[in-house]
Amino acid sequence: MNAVLVGCGKVGSELAKTLVDDGHNVSVIDTKQESLNEIEGELDVMTFLGNGADLALLKEAGIENADIFIAVSTSDEMNILCCLMTKAVTQCDTVARVRNPLYSHEKNFFKNKLGLSMIINPEHRAADEIYNLLQYPALTRVDFFEERKVIVAMLRAKKEYKFTGLTLGEMMKDNPGLTARVCAVSRNGEDVIPDGSFVIEEDDELTIIASREGLAGFLKMGNVPNSTVESVLIVGAGTISHYLVERLLEKGKRVRVIEKNEEICNRFSERFPKAEVIKGDGTDRKFLLKQGVASADAFVPLTGMDEENLVIATYVKHSTKAKVITKATRTDMSDLIRTLNVDSVVFPKLLCADMIAQYARALQAGARGNVATLFRHLGENLEIYEFRAAAGSRCINRPLALLQLKKNLIVAAIIHDKDYEIPSGSSVIFEGDAVIIVAAGKGITTLNDILL
Repeated sequence: MNAVLVGCGKVGSELAKTLVDDGHNVSVIDTKQESLNEIEGELDVMTFLGNGADLALLKEAGIENADIFIAVSTSDEMNILCCLMTKAVTQCDTVARVRNPLYSHEKNFFKNKLGLSMIINPEHRAADEIYNLLQYPALTRVDFFEERKVIVAMLRAKKEYKFTGLTLGEMMKDNPGLTARVCAVSRNGEDVIPDGSFVIEEDDELTIIASREGLAGFLKMGNVPNSTVESVLIVGAGTISHYLVERLLEKGKRVRVIEKNEEICNRFSERFPKAEVIKGDGTDRKFLLKQGVASADAFVPLTGMDEENLVIATYVKHSTKAKVITKATRTDMSDLIRTLNVDSVVFPKLLCADMIAQYARALQAGARGNVATLFRHLGENLEIYEFRAAAGSRCINRPLALLQLKKNLIVAAIIHDKDYEIPSGSSVIFEGDAVIIVAAGKGITTLNDILL
């Protein structure tokens, strides 16, 4: 596909890399020549210096032949304007990053009335990710797929868990009613798709696909503690905190927010009268102890400084039993940050780039007659795909045992209408089923691509 991208900051650069890796032709527009030089030195892209709302420049960058137009500059209004101008002269899909909470309830207006294809808010998405993790404190990552019928969860194996030291085959044999599947494992930086002889070791990061009931059963089977979070202590009253507190209060959770700026404190307190907003320095360890961090079920530092967030998070993780989740802006340090002793680190900019890349992939697949609805990165080498089985697919109406599947690939789940199934050799994919595939490498764009 042909893609035109306005803005090559951290989100734009990450997104451009993903689009190029996926084989798309990418043109990038930015107002800073330095940023364009940097991205041009790393990626095979066309660069254009100037304002993304300049129609002549947009045409020079190729919007008239573009399949998708993406605006991720630092200005919400600029992103919306660029998309509107593009929609006025082309039929391509348009995606805008819009961060201001004032616009958070206007997504339907932007899509239905203004014709934008997708509105993405990285802070809102980050708050959703943190909220999901607070629902499952034992997990390091949680995603809901297929209208929340299916959960893809990541769990780090500990020595005391019952399945640590067992092969996957032994685990399933000992628990025949288990409706959850370990479909990928990350060990010492390497990602693998395990078979029944794979032995789970301490510190392995397991990717599990299950229904809600299946995940609960898996955690219970493994003696994995997963008590519900009732009290949350947050440091920083920024945009992510705004969205997160809104959701937590809706569920009746006890929320305390520490913010050192008095004006922001007062504004936040007025917006959320049911939350306890405390003026103070959330980076001060003595102050945190005084505010009861030791008794909180979860601790979430969300200041504007990555270093502050990580230092506080590491201290609290060593000092309490709280679930510790933080966020980081610097995507270039993601590998280093993930080595720290923190339960979960959320990267809003990576989440934003990932969601737009998923949309672009689904658009490409749809344009070719496929009905792929979701792609999700597990790591550099593994991906999760979700397809809707179409009429005429070579995979339907036959037991999986009779299909010649490619190596390094697993059919992880089949959803028949409302029924969730962990597939076996006798399982059959029918037209209209949702099928979740885990595979090593790229190159799968249709359900038929899983076959030899």
